[in-house]
Amino acid sequence: MFGFFRKRKKGSEDPLSDLSTVSRWMENLPVGDIYSAQEQVVQSLIQFNHARLPMSKERLAVLMHLDEQARDMQYTLCQQYLRNPRMSKVIESRLWTGIHAYYWEVTRGYHAFLMDFVSNPGGSRIQAMAPLITARAIRGFADIFKWRYFRYEKVEEKLWLRQHNLYRIAEFDGFQGNKFKVYANDGQVSSCEAEYLHALLLSPLGTGRLTPRQLEMVDRWLDNWAHLLTLETIYDPQRHHLYVDTSQGTGLRRAQGEHEPTHRYVATEKLLDHIDVVQRSIKTGTTPASLGLGEEFRLPEGYELLDHVVVEWSAVSNLDRRRTPRRTENSRWEVIRDLYNICLRIQADKELSASPGIREGLSPEEILDIKLYGFVTERTKAGLHQRTLSSSRPDTHERWPLQDLSEHGAGTLMRIDDSDWLKMGKLIALRRDPGDDWRLGVVRRITRIDQEWRKIGVEFISQRPLLAILEPDAPSTMSYSVDDGGLLPSSQASLALLLTYGEASLLLLESAKYTHGKTYRLKSEGETQHIRLDSVRDRGDGWLLVTYTVFG
Repeated sequence: MFGFFRKRKKGSEDPLSDLSTVSRWMENLPVGDIYSAQEQVVQSLIQFNHARLPMSKERLAVLMHLDEQARDMQYTLCQQYLRNPRMSKVIESRLWTGIHAYYWEVTRGYHAFLMDFVSNPGGSRIQAMAPLITARAIRGFADIFKWRYFRYEKVEEKLWLRQHNLYRIAEFDGFQGNKFKVYANDGQVSSCEAEYLHALLLSPLGTGRLTPRQLEMVDRWLDNWAHLLTLETIYDPQRHHLYVDTSQGTGLRRAQGEHEPTHRYVATEKLLDHIDVVQRSIKTGTTPASLGLGEEFRLPEGYELLDHVVVEWSAVSNLDRRRTPRRTENSRWEVIRDLYNICLRIQADKELSASPGIREGLSPEEILDIKLYGFVTERTKAGLHQRTLSSSRPDTHERWPLQDLSEHGAGTLMRIDDSDWLKMGKLIALRRDPGDDWRLGVVRRITRIDQEWRKIGVEFISQRPLLAILEPDAPSTMSYSVDDGGLLPSSQASLALLLTYGEASLLLLESAKYTHGKTYRLKSEGETQHIRLDSVRDRGDGWLLVTYTVFG
């Protein structure tokens, strides 16, 4: 299924034949290549699941031992994936496939043992292990769901139904609340109910609005917050704003007052009260790590993430959150992506409007060449030709067919092959017609509709951004520059955009150019100002939106 299955050579020993054999085999896995070692583990798990041998207590011990010993390798691969968001598509796909394949096969193994136990509970020798196996299977499905959220995929109904069925097994046998460590290295005890709630609470966040790192951060928070949640069978409209229908292949829903025997209601008041205390503590200067938020928590984006989960887990509905209504749109909009390309295009449009003799349809680089030199240089021609030939770097100028539009955003459907460069927080500029002002937008939501299409949601953050040039107030004496008549006056200068964001004037610049308190000369619209960078208001893929103070 995932490209891992390989037939074992005839006469070779099955590494999962018994507990002593699997222990020796694990010790001989390649130490220096974790991916290859984990790949061998997955291959063995696939063969283990395909063997169709009796679900004996001994075989369960082999599966559990393999799972426990491979967890550290799996954790390392997961961290490698999450800490390298700019990895190539090939590396990303390889890592994701390997990680997902492990979760899939080990969960499939636990699920098979449970189904065998359910079909013959009286004759099963693994009854004492049923609570632990169920908890591991529920966590396994939750991990599968999370890693599919990372790729903006929807979880199939049949997988949710399996997850619900596992919890109902725990309920039927009365062990859903039993406390124990699911794995020996876990920091705290858990239960089948806590693992199930963990998966449910993450489901409304897997809608394409959060990055993998944000989802992982919330996932870790839930490790510490699960004890603040309860799952109940009797509906209380004052306490229950969320529920799950265990007969339907979906995750968490908002309660509408209906009640069915298959419904389970999530009480979140203790959790929301705890998050409120955490938020107030952050404002008073308490370190996030001491509040259980992890070492990677950063302000202000971490605080905004807390706000986001509160909205998702509270009584506020999606309709309440929408600022302006959407209307159906059926037009194609011009799109430019990334800060540098957007700045070049804005400057090129300015030059074009000032020089009626320059024809439309030229690239920004060609227009600038004509304005500066009177002709298109061979260097520019070669660069444009190379860009056209290179399939790994698609043209930054596109036309998107918008599906819906509102005052604050837009939505479109795109083929997956055409949107490989798209990710959460990507900066783009859009306009319907050449005579319109550019609208600056940020990709806020990505949803995989099927294997071919994605739904892209864009939030508008400004209309008619102004081009600006930043130069350090104190140029480095270790560098030199040659004035070639280009857009930037020196090698230390950089392009930026001035925005009107509500009532404030903000600066959108490259992430690498920001340091709190750093001073620049800001040139825009023929004026020069001395500014000091203040706080970050928003951020995305390679850019920051910051406040600034004019001085001098």
